[in-house]
Amino acid sequence: MKKNLRTIRKGITILISAMMLTSCATGYTSAIVGGEYNIKKDVTEYFVLPYGSVSIPGEWTKTTYNSNARQQFFTNKDSVIISIAFGRYNKYEFNRDGKLKGIDFLNAFYKWEADYFASSGYSSTILETDTEKQYILYHIYRDKTDNYFLIREMNGNVSNYSIHVAKDWSESQKTEFLKGLLEQH
Repeated sequence: MKKNLRTIRKGITILISAMMLTSCATGYTSAIVGGEYNIKKDVTEYFVLPYGSVSIPGEWTKTTYNSNARQQFFTNKDSVIISIAFGRYNKYEFNRDGKLKGIDFLNAFYKWEADYFASSGYSSTILETDTEKQYILYHIYRDKTDNYFLIREMNGNVSNYSIHVAKDWSESQKTEFLKGLLEQH
C-alpha cells in the first residue's frame, strides 16, 4: 500500500512540475472567467481574474465572444448590446515592450483604435479624458454605426467597455452608463 501511495505521489509531482514548466515556457497567464446575475443586488457580475471585474447594473446575458479582441458581448431585455474586455497593457501590438502606461498608453490605444476604424471609413471623437481616473471615453461612428467606448489602464490592467446598440439611449445615457461601470468594480 505504501509503495502504491509513493508511486501516485511521484506521478502527481511529475504532472504538476510538467504543468508548471509548460505554463512558464509558453508565457501565458491563466485567467479565471466567470460571473452571473445577482438578483439581490440587481447587477450582472463579470470577471476575468487577475485582469479585472465589473458589476453591470441590471440583468445581462452573455452572447458572443470575440477572442481576437478578448471582448465578451452581453445583451439585456431591451436589446442593448455592450461588450467588455480585460487584459494586460503589454498585450497590444503597439505596446509589446510595455513602455506605455497611464495616459500615454490610453492616448496610444485611442490612436491605434481610431486609425483602424478610419481605414474602414469610420470617424472618431474623444468625448472625455480623465487623467486622475485613467480613462478615455470616445465615440466611433458612421452612418448607422454609433459605438461608445471607455478604455482604462490601471496598474498594467486594461478595461475596455463599449456600447454597440442602444437605440433608445441618448449620448448622455450611454456615456454615463460607461462611466458608471468604473464605479461598479
